[in-house]
Formats: sequence, C-alpha cells, structure tokens
Amino acid sequence: MAFKCIKPNHNNLSFNSIFHRCKSMAEFKQAHARLVVKGLYHPPPSLRPVISFSALHPSGDIDYALLLLLRTSVPPTVFPFNTVIRGLARSLRSDSLSNSVLVLARMAEIDLSPNNYTYTFLFQVCAKFFASNLGQQFHAMVIKRCFQVDVCVCNSIIQFYSVCGKLDNARKLFDESTQRDVVSWNSMINGYVRNGEILEALWVFEKMPERNEVSWNSLIGGLVRFGYLDEAHRLFDEMPKRNVVTWVVIISGYSQNGQPREALVLFREMQLLDLKPNCPILVSVLSACAQLGALDNGNWIHSYIRKNSIKMDSILSAALIDMYAKCGNINLAMQVFGSSQEKDISTYTASISGLAYNGYNEESLRLFEQMKSAGITPDHISYLAVLCACSHMGCVEKGFHYFNSMVDVHQIKPELDHYTCMVDLLGRAGLLEEAERFIHTMPIAPDNVIWGALLSACRTHGNVEMGERVGNFLIESDQDHDGRYVLLSNIYAVSSKGDHVEKIQRTMRRRRIKRVPGCSSIEVDGVVHEFVAGDRSHDKTDEIYLVWEEMVREIKKFGYAPETRGVVFDVEEEEKETVVSYHSEKLAISYGFISKEPGSVLRIVKNIRICSDCHSAIKLVSKVFKRKIVVRDRRRFHHFEGGFCSCKDYW
Repeated sequence: MAFKCIKPNHNNLSFNSIFHRCKSMAEFKQAHARLVVKGLYHPPPSLRPVISFSALHPSGDIDYALLLLLRTSVPPTVFPFNTVIRGLARSLRSDSLSNSVLVLARMAEIDLSPNNYTYTFLFQVCAKFFASNLGQQFHAMVIKRCFQVDVCVCNSIIQFYSVCGKLDNARKLFDESTQRDVVSWNSMINGYVRNGEILEALWVFEKMPERNEVSWNSLIGGLVRFGYLDEAHRLFDEMPKRNVVTWVVIISGYSQNGQPREALVLFREMQLLDLKPNCPILVSVLSACAQLGALDNGNWIHSYIRKNSIKMDSILSAALIDMYAKCGNINLAMQVFGSSQEKDISTYTASISGLAYNGYNEESLRLFEQMKSAGITPDHISYLAVLCACSHMGCVEKGFHYFNSMVDVHQIKPELDHYTCMVDLLGRAGLLEEAERFIHTMPIAPDNVIWGALLSACRTHGNVEMGERVGNFLIESDQDHDGRYVLLSNIYAVSSKGDHVEKIQRTMRRRRIKRVPGCSSIEVDGVVHEFVAGDRSHDKTDEIYLVWEEMVREIKKFGYAPETRGVVFDVEEEEKETVVSYHSEKLAISYGFISKEPGSVLRIVKNIRICSDCHSAIKLVSKVFKRKIVVRDRRRFHHFEGGFCSCKDYW
C-alpha cells in the first residue's frame, strides 16, 4: 500500500499523493484506516485531503466527510467546512439542505466565522432545493455581518432568487451591485428565462456590456423553449461564434416545436461547416426525420453513426427505433432493437410503440411482456403504448387488464392520455355508452381531447344523437379547434342533415375558424414533396393528375366507387366525386408512381386521418398495380398490400 513509504515528516502533499491513487471510496477508507492505526494520521493537517476526497471525489462518501468533520477533536480551519457544504450542494441527497445547516451550526459552536465561499455554497444548496425562506435568512446574515461581499457571493444570491422565482429580489440586488461580471448578467438572463419572462431576458441581453457563449445560448434556448423561434434564429445568425451547445439548442428547438423541415436545413448547414454533431443533435435530427417520414434522411443518419463509430447508447438507439417505426419500416426498427447493447425502458418503449403504431399489436403486447420478464419495470409511457395497441386491435378486455395492472400492480397514476386511450378503445369497439360512463367516472376532469375521442367514435358508428350532444359541447368549449366542427359536420352530412351542416359552416365563418387542410408528403431522393387536396402547384401537376385518373379507371374495373357521403359541401354528386378524387394522399401516391423505381415501396405521411374513400381506393391500387403503399395518418400506419390493409379496416 502507498502509505508504507511515508516518511516521518509527512505533510499534506504526501497524504494527497496517497489518496489520489485510490480508485474507490472503499480503497480510500482502507488507506485512511491503516494510517490512523499506524499513528501517521494527525488532524487537522491531515483532515483537508481526507475531507476533500470524501466530499468532492466522484466516488466519495459525503457521510464519511460529515462524520470526520463533526467529530474531529481539534478545531479545523474554515476550509473543510466549506468543502463539505460544497459537496452537499453537488449531492442529489434529500438531506443535503439540513446537513448544510448542521455544518453551519457546528461552525458557530467552535466560533468559526463563515467566509464568502461558505455563503456561496450555502446559496447553491438553497437554490437546488428551492429553499426560499432559508436562503433569505442567509442573505440577511450576509447583510448583518457587513463584511466585503465579493462578486461570487452576489452572483450566487442572484441565482438563488432567480431559481426560487423571486425575480424582484434578484433584480434589486443586480441593480445595486457595484461589481457585476458576465456571470451576474447571465444569472439574470437565466432567471428571466426560467420564469418565462422572455422579453425581460432579451432586454438584459441587449444591455450587456460583454457577452459570452453562455449568454447567447441561454437566451436562444429560452426563446426556443417558449416558441419564439424566429427571434431565436435571428440571434443564432448574429452570434459571433457558435459552439456545439448552440447547435443542439437551435436544432432541437425546431424539432421539438413541430418544425422538422427547418431542423433538417440547420443540420445540413452544420454539415457544410464540417462540424461534427454530437448525440443530442443526432437524436433531434432523427426526431425530425420521424416527424416528416423522411426515411432516406434517417437512413443517412444511421449510416453516419456507423461510419463514425458513434457509441449507440440507449437514447440514440431509441431515437433510431422511433425514426424507422414512424417512417413505416418496422423491420429496420426491430433490427436496431435486436442489435442494441443497452436495452432499457426507452428502447423497449420505442419498439412497443412502433409495433402498435404499425399494426403489429400482438407482437407489441408480447414485447411488453418480454420487457417485464427481463426485470424492467414499465412506466407510464410504455403502458400508454400498450393501451394504444389494445385500442388498435379492438381488444377491450385486454385493454382494461393492462389499465388495471398499471394502477394496481405498478402503482402508476393514470394521466389524461391513458384515459383518452381507454375512451378511444371503448369508442372504436362501438361501446359508446360505456365510453361516456367511463368519462363521467374518471377521478380527474376530462379534457377536450377525451371528448374529441368520443365524438370521433360517434362519427365512426353513426350515433347522431350522442354525436350532436358531444359535438355541440365541444364547439363551444374548444371554439378554435377546427376538427370539432368538421367531425360534427360529417356526422350531420352522413345522416343527411344538410341544414345542420350549413349551420355549422356559418358558425365557422362567423368565428373565423380556418380548416387545417389535409396535407400529404412523400420523400423522393431525399427531398420531401408535399401536396394538399386539389393541389396544382407542383411542377409535374399535369402528369400527376393524368396518372391518377388512369389508376382510377383501372380500379373501377375491380369495383371501386367513390365514397361521397362525408362530403359536406352542397354540390351535385358528380362534383362530390371530384372533391374526393384529388385528396392529398392520392396525389402523393400518383407522384410516387412517376418518380420512384417501379416496385419500390411508396411511403406517404398525412397530417389528418385518412378518409374511407382514400382507404378503399389505395387498397385496390395496391392490388391492381402490385405495389406496396404505406400511409401514416394522424392516428396510425396503414400498410396496403395485395388489396388488404394492416389495420384490417379497423381504424
């Protein structure tokens, strides 16, 4: 052992060299014990390295540091006390706050005065545990002692008040401070950002005499977080020097705020600058690919990961699985899952959800059971995926089994999303009255999404009476959501209540409600092409329409007849056929026929639910033209092949 070579005139340096060689806390304690037994350990000179290792080393033991500090017989200097409080500030333990107070009390017992470092670490602990009252008491102590407060203490107090939401106190101290540095300014920016006061944060940023990368990244991150993407991009463009954190913030911001196309553009810009993306950026880009259904782009990212030998941790694996699943290639998703070295709750959940989303419901449930057999405890997200699988397969009994298991076995409190799945499960199965009773017995108030699930079921099963009641409630409680008006209009249209349809449309015009147009996209050679119903903006419009009209002539020979019952416009039947004939997914499929290799899979992403006419038409197209077509709508995947759909006409 290293301590054998210590000479009688040992000092702190020799102790440091011994403890520095220890690779674990157990080894450290063993070395410390032998030094004590041999009489070579004499506090307080020896206390400093022991306390430092125990309190601050990654494998240290804060309890051991506390024990040594509070039971030492010789009054030490203030340094070990500060070291222990600093260690407590870093610790994740729930008793760190109370132990910090205990250390401070011990200092008072031996008449040892706190210094600036003591207070800096105390305010860090208070900020970590949102201990606003205790922190204010410490602030009062600082003022009462009237000693020279340095900028570090001032910054820690500003940070403490900001974290605890007391921005007026933070701003008052900031304005009164005579020695502000860049950390002071950043602390105010972070405080305003943390509390959602973005304009104030922007004002402080504009007033800063000197900015560093933290200043820029904090404000850009805040703007992104609260949806000010244009302003964030403006600052991003103005930033004199960007680091990898900046790219993470801006790319993830666009991806998480539903603007995946912009996220991919920024990623390409990063590539042109020859900057290497880290894992968080790759995860965000994969999420963008998943949202767009951009399989070619996602494949490129996967190849980049392999080519550059990037470590595939569970987070990156889950992102890849999610991307492939949401691009409709469940086989590749499961290959990634099978090759994952780290299979944890995130990789399992992404796979379970992907299988359910693509219609492999039995496989989804089997994988869920496999996860539990592997000793991984399900969480609320994995249960949500399982409930969705049960809903897609119409298995009410299994759905309630898993719902009850979530509550009774794993003590997971259901959230609104879980209740929505259960209402959707009952509604899809035609158990509308049971679904409504379930809503009324929920222990939490239902939101408009839950009532919307019931309204959708009313449309599917033609329950006009309930649909009218629920629909009228929704268009009053959720007035800005165009989907509520459209569903109720469809219910009226199918039941031949044209006057009611016109009434709904007048209400929409009066309230200036704009319908979100159906939009479908298809990726060709890495470029995503978008279409809306009746779209004539594409440079190959004439060819697209000619190809689709030819396909319609062919599938009519096999019994296709346009489904026009859901058309809510007051037009002749022939005009209704024209309305449904050029829905966005049909145009996207037609473009796929003229742009992709013969026999290749066509993958379409649609932003709303596929209609019954398109569903019937695409089934026949897959049969007549022997083409596999994958359509992802707002709710699930439809894999069309040989005249059949993976949803088994249950969607």
